[in-house]
Amino acid sequence: MSDLLVALRTFVRLHELPSFSRVAQEMHASHTTVARRLDQVEAHFGVPLFHRTTRRLVPTAEADRLLVHARMMLDALDSAEADFGPARDQPRGLVRVGLTTALGLHYVERLGELTARHPGLQIECAMTDWQRDVVEERLDLALRVGPIGDESLVVHHLGALARRLVAHPDYLARHGVPARVDDLADHQCIAYAYGDRRARWTIDGRERVVTGVFRSDNSEAVHRAARSGLGIALLPAIRVAGDMAAGRLAPVLPDSAIAPLDIFAVHPSHRRLPPRVRLVLDFMKAHFPAEG
Repeated sequence: MSDLLVALRTFVRLHELPSFSRVAQEMHASHTTVARRLDQVEAHFGVPLFHRTTRRLVPTAEADRLLVHARMMLDALDSAEADFGPARDQPRGLVRVGLTTALGLHYVERLGELTARHPGLQIECAMTDWQRDVVEERLDLALRVGPIGDESLVVHHLGALARRLVAHPDYLARHGVPARVDDLADHQCIAYAYGDRRARWTIDGRERVVTGVFRSDNSEAVHRAARSGLGIALLPAIRVAGDMAAGRLAPVLPDSAIAPLDIFAVHPSHRRLPPRVRLVLDFMKAHFPAEG
């Protein structure tokens, strides 16, 4: 039975990646061992699980069905080990986390502390400002900007992320420093927006459409554009604090009220959190950036 459980874990990872070489590297096993484990699962259930070519593994319909059962079995085993086994004291294994760019960079800079205390833990960060589907992307945890309308997810409030209006000092020297919020209409505003959506900033309780010569759907790109002098940007305080202290960015309308963003961590509600995932969630709560 233990061999079958190991083979099932291998099957799940092959379905998630899918790549013999990547799974072999992750599991510290040979390509032959991974293939043999897959053969064992296929023989046990009597169905083909992947269409195999020299370049790709494509899951069959039977693989998609088995994946649901395999995850349930492995989750149940993880829960039992959490109550009775060594995982209770030393969680180990892979945790996949979907992170926004700004917070992802914040957490990545602090992960050394977590992995030093828990060497059996592996962290994979899927970092993008696009909202990822937790189930489809097979994420253990994902960040969301509230409110959360999906009742299939368990929601944990991490904190509120402060934001700042900033610009490069050279840009302000060339174009002037806005004295009022309405003055932003006469400035290049670096838009953070997706697709053809119009960028909107809510300042002092009033929503405004902003435009400029540059826009992006990535907060790090907006950050770098602001540092290069392309215009005024609205960015998380954690990303610009160092630049403001060093004089690479200057505050704009510092007395205006800009509501912080409520940030949540979510995970599927169908199962109990394994110890390794709970550990990462607690770490994210403890290291959420302080109000800046």
